[in-house]
Amino acid sequence: MPSYACPSCGAPIAFKSSFSVYAVCSYCGSGVLRTDREVSLIGKQADLPDEISPLQVGAGFTFRKVRFSLLGRVRMGWADGAWTEWFVDSQTRKAWLSDAQGFLALCFEDAVPRGLAGPLPPLGEVIEIGKQPFRVSDIKQAACLGSEGELPFPAPRGRRATYLDMVSPTGGFAGLEQAEEGRRLYVGEYVEFDALAFTGLREVEGWTVPAERVGNGDPRLLPR
Repeated sequence: MPSYACPSCGAPIAFKSSFSVYAVCSYCGSGVLRTDREVSLIGKQADLPDEISPLQVGAGFTFRKVRFSLLGRVRMGWADGAWTEWFVDSQTRKAWLSDAQGFLALCFEDAVPRGLAGPLPPLGEVIEIGKQPFRVSDIKQAACLGSEGELPFPAPRGRRATYLDMVSPTGGFAGLEQAEEGRRLYVGEYVEFDALAFTGLREVEGWTVPAERVGNGDPRLLPR
């Protein structure tokens, strides 16, 4: 677990994932970019608006008998609302837990297929991904409202991207992000909150969280 000193305030910044290249200092809110030997300052993050969600950086969950933890989040805003992308600790592939108005989807980064390599497909078009048909169900322009924790790419406030949501007849989910640095494809499925056996959740008014699932967000302190 490599550790660095924040170029702005000197506080320690530890990267838990080998995929992570960007982090937001939890002390001063500065965005920090990691290279092979050092970190550099790339601006200060604005405070993220509070969300009515018990999820927080450091919370853990179980999916198909594998334990994961939330390492960072990106809050994205678009014309009709906002959603949150949680970067998930995974040793093999970059993984994300998408939270859009209470609907959760766990996805893993995959290669962009030929059908998504050219011009972006229109709404309703069917694309083959991994020999499965996915229909384009939504297309939107969005901008980063802020981020925290660690992430596999720089996510300063104002970063813009185009997003395509795709669904399969079997309940699969895929998301394509078109940003300045290129395209990323994430493929997975919708998941139920209660089925993930979260731990290290924060207490939020309106949510009933069992005492054994409440924590301070530090993954080293979460029950296994």
